Amino acid sequence: MGKRLPEVGGARRGGLGRSGWGVALCAVLFLAGCGPKEPPKPATRIIIESAPDAGAAVLVAGEDRGTAPVTVEGLPAGKYEVLLTLDRYKRTFHDIVVKGEPEETFTIAMEPLMGTVSVESKPIGADIYVDGEKVGSTPVFGYPLQVGDYSYELRLENYYPITNAFTIEENFKLEFKHELKPMEAQMEVFSRPTGAKIWINNVAQAQTTPSRFTLFPGSYLVSVHTPGFVQEEKIVTLAANATETVQLQMSPGAVPPGMVLISGGDFTMGNEDRAPDERPKRVVSLKPYYMDKFEVTNQDYKAVFPEHSFPEGQENWPATGVSWSQAMRYASLVGKRLPTEEEWEKAARSSDGREYPWGWTFEEGMANTKEAGNARRVRVGLYFNGTSPYRCVDMAGNAYEWVSNWYDAYPGNQDVTKDYGQIFRVLRGGSYLTGKFEARCASRHFDRMDATREDYGFRCAQDAPAQ
Repeated sequence: MGKRLPEVGGARRGGLGRSGWGVALCAVLFLAGCGPKEPPKPATRIIIESAPDAGAAVLVAGEDRGTAPVTVEGLPAGKYEVLLTLDRYKRTFHDIVVKGEPEETFTIAMEPLMGTVSVESKPIGADIYVDGEKVGSTPVFGYPLQVGDYSYELRLENYYPITNAFTIEENFKLEFKHELKPMEAQMEVFSRPTGAKIWINNVAQAQTTPSRFTLFPGSYLVSVHTPGFVQEEKIVTLAANATETVQLQMSPGAVPPGMVLISGGDFTMGNEDRAPDERPKRVVSLKPYYMDKFEVTNQDYKAVFPEHSFPEGQENWPATGVSWSQAMRYASLVGKRLPTEEEWEKAARSSDGREYPWGWTFEEGMANTKEAGNARRVRVGLYFNGTSPYRCVDMAGNAYEWVSNWYDAYPGNQDVTKDYGQIFRVLRGGSYLTGKFEARCASRHFDRMDATREDYGFRCAQDAPAQ
């Protein structure tokens, strides 16, 4: 028998046998990532919503899943294509990635199908209501609307409304042009004596009495003027498609043109519980005097000072940007004067102590103050419903009015302020820039004699014969 050679690397020598090498190799491979893989995550629950959430049809990977919001159960992790379809919206494709969380929500935005509509009217400025909601005023160009059926209405005061139905289609541009039909009312004006000049809403008319006018429905202040007679006036309400007859009887008198007579006698001036400079409340006695019915207008002022300029169409707006000194000079040149504080306040509030020219409480529509929202001066006499008991117009709002007085404490007022004295001049009545507190008859404002603000104007006074 041959000699048995010793085993090299055998188990007896402490080496690895074939099975040991196999185990080691598997361990290395496992550590290298080649061992058994993690089990896949379980299927998940997903929720698909559409924006807007209006019942869009939902397809996931081509399979109909119902209408949004829709819940899909048992969807394995992965990437899926979602298709949303909804009337009046573009078809929307969107990829979602499901991560395998227990619940996942996907909100998919949809783009509406759009067209535009343009609306013009003659006259312009008509309010446009689409399906009952105001969207602007004419003209409107290229207003975007989602495809579908609509109705709109045009509304403009004193014009008959216009309604229309239309359909918006994708990328269509609809255009509408309308001529609004005016509502009409008739007014006949008579006076005794005849031949009187007619004013409507404090604007002089070319006609004399008797005359007939075609106007919009609404309320109007009608007055008649003739030399040697006291003017008469009346507020008249006109209805559409109707005729109103106005009869005005004038009495003999010698009131200067454009002025009203303020009777002499006592009246209560000031307030106790408002601003400190309005105290004390006291009785003041005055002689009769005349007061301008309106604030001095641009055309009035320009007739005396030709260099005065103003935008076209503002002839009957109050002349503003006028200093106290300029107002005094104008009054002197036309044979008048600035009223005193006492005269101005009586002309505004009469002898019954009212807070405002029209009564004891502030009422919208009575004055061009900040509450009116105009943010500008307007034609004198426009707010005729706020006329004072003596028929002076715009004594609240529109423009502050210079009076002759220095700004000083009333007799009996013990308040001390650096502003009192022969420093500032007084203005009354508030303006379009101020609120209802300044519009009160007793409210006082003051400024330098040379101040020329855009809301500073004036009216004039004149002595009257004793009654």
